[in-house]
Amino acid sequence: MSERILVIDDDKNHREGMVLLLQAQHYLVDEANGAEAAMRLIRRQNYDLVITDYKMQEIDGMELLKMINDYDPLLKVIMVTGFSSIEHAVEAVHLGATDYIPKPVDPVRLKEVIARLLSRPAPQGTPSMHFDQIIGQSRPMRQLIKKINDIADIDVPVLIYGASGTGKELVAQAIHKASQRREKPFVPVNTGAIPRELIASELFGHEKGAFTGAVERKKGRFEEADGGTLFLDEISSMSEEVQVALLRVLETQTVQRIGSAQEIKVDVRIVAATNEDMGKLISEKRFRDDLYYRLNVYSIDLPPLNERVSDIPMLVDYFIYKFNKQYKRNIAGIDDEALEILQAYGWPGNVRELRNIVLRAMISAKTRIGKRDLPEVVRKGISAGHEIRFPAGTPLPEIERESIIKTLKMAKGNKLKAAEMLSISRRSLYNKLEEYDIREDEYS
Repeated sequence: MSERILVIDDDKNHREGMVLLLQAQHYLVDEANGAEAAMRLIRRQNYDLVITDYKMQEIDGMELLKMINDYDPLLKVIMVTGFSSIEHAVEAVHLGATDYIPKPVDPVRLKEVIARLLSRPAPQGTPSMHFDQIIGQSRPMRQLIKKINDIADIDVPVLIYGASGTGKELVAQAIHKASQRREKPFVPVNTGAIPRELIASELFGHEKGAFTGAVERKKGRFEEADGGTLFLDEISSMSEEVQVALLRVLETQTVQRIGSAQEIKVDVRIVAATNEDMGKLISEKRFRDDLYYRLNVYSIDLPPLNERVSDIPMLVDYFIYKFNKQYKRNIAGIDDEALEILQAYGWPGNVRELRNIVLRAMISAKTRIGKRDLPEVVRKGISAGHEIRFPAGTPLPEIERESIIKTLKMAKGNKLKAAEMLSISRRSLYNKLEEYDIREDEYS
């Protein structure tokens, strides 16, 4: 059966030319003259691929990408753009594009890109359940998996944002394993766990006698990661001196061991991570803005566990399986009541906290994890600050308004994240903000 492609362009001549080209390749092709018409078709019809122009009058291609990604983050999208720089390519990919093609469109390249994308095996059943140890089928996790797959082979630095316990190193490993560097080393460095005076030596290496205690020559992590990926966790902890040295390495692709004038060529992809507000650190002069822009070519936000509660049963099953095998236990599963309690809890420690609680519960459980096996803090239910109570008879608009404000506070003002938590589009959220006259100072 032929694959079905949707072509979107408000220029009739360009659109029809693209349709004829694809039909000649025996694809089934539908067309739309704008984003709204395209979304109507996408909701009615299953498409294997979408091709959209970037520059359109009412709603441009970038905004359409967000709408498609909200609806189906696994739908493959090619962006046709008049820009061919890596910056615009990365922006398109960041917003959900699988690939991009510059104008004027080269028919040969278009055919090659389409053939490559449609030859990739489609996910079976529910998409992207597991990516190594990244587990989940919620919308935030589906979007995360798609972002990993999208950026893996675009060899630019990635900055991962996420609270403690959300799995930043697992995501970095997944990016490495899905990239062309997968056969080369993945080298993790927790810069926050290394004394400040030793970070430079750890990253760049040192010569024998370079400082007190340097009794032999030592390669740095950059040299160890040559050809592969270097994961820098807690980058906000780096001193000004190390930030300057790291910026130089990114600019020159060379390192100098401490105590040596020799420059050593390295080919390393940087994936960095932080749980800090980098904008605040930059404004306080605690992190260099030029280094930040070098590291933040593409960013990934990791959802906290309380934004993907539907993944908790799958995570619990995974941990039970893992710990049964690791500790030679034979726990059959978890009671419904205990699982409901876990799903009601606020999870300030995220997946790491869930992992530890499941392990503790398995130690005390006999055959299945029950309510009695859970810590008291979890049995009490939802964490303080995450629930909203209303007296009976409260008007529905008032409930909706308060829910939106509370969700925006949890999302720290991030409207895209808040919309995902509320299961509505970002445009719908903006409409609600206007409808209920919700001011920014009410949730910031």
